[in-house]
Amino acid sequence: MDRPIRSGYCGSKHALHGFFDVLRMEHEKDHIKVTLVAPGFVQTNIAKNALVGDGSARGYEDDDNANGLTTTDFARKMIKAIEKERFEAYMGGKEVLGIYLKRFFPKLLHKIVLKNSAKK
Repeated sequence: MDRPIRSGYCGSKHALHGFFDVLRMEHEKDHIKVTLVAPGFVQTNIAKNALVGDGSARGYEDDDNANGLTTTDFARKMIKAIEKERFEAYMGGKEVLGIYLKRFFPKLLHKIVLKNSAKK
């Protein structure tokens, strides 16, 4: 497999879901609203600057990120979700479908991710 599935990155994302859920509950009495924003692919240099096994920068960007939401579009959607006081906001393109596949059809998502990872 040429393209890593990024276990460390994914693990930190899952941890944030739990953290934000509890943070929201802990501060309900304080009238503090918490929105977890889960972006899909956004046109940033995150993959390019990601570290590989030897600690060096990866050095190139994924096509998925390069073709993702612009940072301006992402920021507008994020602000709208926060203003609406959403608990969670998923934004992006077809990759957002993965969230629902994971919830309702986890084996199907597993197969799709492995198939697409092998292609790249």
